[in-house]
Amino acid sequence: MYHVALRIVDDTAQAEDIMQESMITAFSKIRQWNREATFGSWLKRIVVNNSLTHLRKCSKMPLTSFEEHFEPVEETGEVFMEDAGWTAQRVLKAMKELKENYRQVLTLSLVEGMDNEEIAEIMGISHGMCRTTISRAKSSLRSKLQTL
Repeated sequence: MYHVALRIVDDTAQAEDIMQESMITAFSKIRQWNREATFGSWLKRIVVNNSLTHLRKCSKMPLTSFEEHFEPVEETGEVFMEDAGWTAQRVLKAMKELKENYRQVLTLSLVEGMDNEEIAEIMGISHGMCRTTISRAKSSLRSKLQTL
């Protein structure tokens, strides 16, 4: 769970604080756990929410509507990382160079395996904006990987 927080806030001290807050939240709200989901997935949701809340409080992640400013971008095709010969380290390095909101949405989507609806709900954005942001983030990641 520490690594989940670290990938979102990108600061070890903040990730430790968020992890501690998340554990306190989990134990204080253990009665709200409905046991339909595993404890790990419930705790992970708390960690993600606390991480994003922290970023919003720090104004690192200003909320804006892409739909107001940009037209949706169609995905051009898939890139198979094994075929391209990219290593996980290169991908992580390229992800660190992305804009903050792109890095966060890709972390939730690709690393944490959340679907668009979950990401939109967690980040407090519309489903269309989430799809657009993921598409743009993937495109930006592809271009960063090509320059590395």
